[in-house]
Amino acid sequence: MSGRHVEDYRAECASGAIWVVESGGKAVGFAQGVPGEVKRLFVDAAAVGLGAGAGLMERALADARAGGVDLVRIDATLNAVSFYEKWGFRETGRGVFPGRTAPLPQIDVVLLEKRFEAEPA
Repeated sequence: MSGRHVEDYRAECASGAIWVVESGGKAVGFAQGVPGEVKRLFVDAAAVGLGAGAGLMERALADARAGGVDLVRIDATLNAVSFYEKWGFRETGRGVFPGRTAPLPQIDVVLLEKRFEAEPA
């Protein structure tokens, strides 16, 4: 999250676009889904294994599938790939995390996607 600031997310949090999970009164993770994409999902290392990631993933997927979307994509950092694979996502390619400029280092990402069965009308 180097180079990112609370202010970068304040408007999206205020609008309800980003879900935040707290533990002990402290934010330990956040997620955002938009139609067709889980855009953000982060859990503090100290909160891994407590269910925060699963809860955030469920919320982000619900938003990503809004309106009957059946294909969801994720650009995952290398350390998060196994988490998404447990949810049934599969690698479709590789890339670099967008939006970072020097002097911040580039972050390699794995492109993942999952097709869901269409919901009955």
